[in-house]
Amino acid sequence: MVVMRQRMTSSEGYLKTLQRFGIKPGLERIRSMMEFAGNPHLTFPSVLVGGTNGKGSTVSFLSAILRSAGLKVGVYTSPHLVTYRERFRINETLIPHERFDDLLGWAKSLAERVATETPHGAPTEFEVLTAMAFRYFADEKVDIAVVEVGLGGRWDATNVLEPLVSVVTVIGLDHTDRLGPDHFTIAQDKLGIARPNRPLVTAEHKIGVLRLFEATCTQLGARLVHVGAGCGLLSSENVLWQLHSASENGTEATFKTWRGKYRVKLSMLGTHQLPNFGCALAAVELLRDEGWDIDDDAILSGAQRATCPGRLQLLKLNGRKVLLDGAHNPSGAATLARSLRTIFRYKRLNLVIGILKDKDAVSIVS
Repeated sequence: MVVMRQRMTSSEGYLKTLQRFGIKPGLERIRSMMEFAGNPHLTFPSVLVGGTNGKGSTVSFLSAILRSAGLKVGVYTSPHLVTYRERFRINETLIPHERFDDLLGWAKSLAERVATETPHGAPTEFEVLTAMAFRYFADEKVDIAVVEVGLGGRWDATNVLEPLVSVVTVIGLDHTDRLGPDHFTIAQDKLGIARPNRPLVTAEHKIGVLRLFEATCTQLGARLVHVGAGCGLLSSENVLWQLHSASENGTEATFKTWRGKYRVKLSMLGTHQLPNFGCALAAVELLRDEGWDIDDDAILSGAQRATCPGRLQLLKLNGRKVLLDGAHNPSGAATLARSLRTIFRYKRLNLVIGILKDKDAVSIVS
């Protein structure tokens, strides 16, 4: 995906004005928008992907596998790097400018109705964008949508979906001012995307948090699939892997699920991508259990096709290696540091770091 920097359009200017409403937890505004629109979000199957780190990579792996199976795949992610249009993709093609503007006009009128005809107040920027994505996928009749949770889970606008599979990658300390001060509290919020009698996938490894996953799935009658070894849970199915090699040319590993074994080469760099691919693979296997026509070749092809700009992305600039990574919390920074030590070769390393003021800068840098 290549995105060129452009001047801000009037549409993007309008979206910027919505930022004054901030982040307002709750599903009542997005539900009202969907009801006014005839509930387009219920017209296509979906997989909903949450978690502290690894969401974007998991979405990339999963959508690449589904595309390799010949499916028409809608993808909704956030935030964007350059343009809002990056957030809306079908088979990795960005939404056209004109279509984006048309959908924004439609969503703007819905937002005004919610603000004036309901007691819920004005929808936020993210809620407007989410409504646009769901209408876009419905209009284009996607076979399936892979949707990334924006923040948390329970009260995120994406949680109006009824996903076939929910994924919570891992639980880390991020957005503690909104989600809670500890892993357990944050996990409770993110587990809000789990559904009764629908499977849940996770690569979480902290045993105390995993017990919460287990209890939640038991209460919901949901099938729990754990990615990684040594979880200690008796009620979950496992996806395991064996690492063969990892370098700046890619990662090779063999994954084992309840359906079979797959030796894959991952195009995205770093061993931290193993659990992310494992989550995507688990979601695919669960879809196959329900009769979706996704063959083994699609899994192998998707592993190599997947890309995720800004996630340990290796570029060349004037003959020098430049590595771009969006690590923005302590666990993400630790993963980046580990990758720099283990898979890259260099004589001198120059770091350029930008950290938002609401982040734990000391822990990230250390």
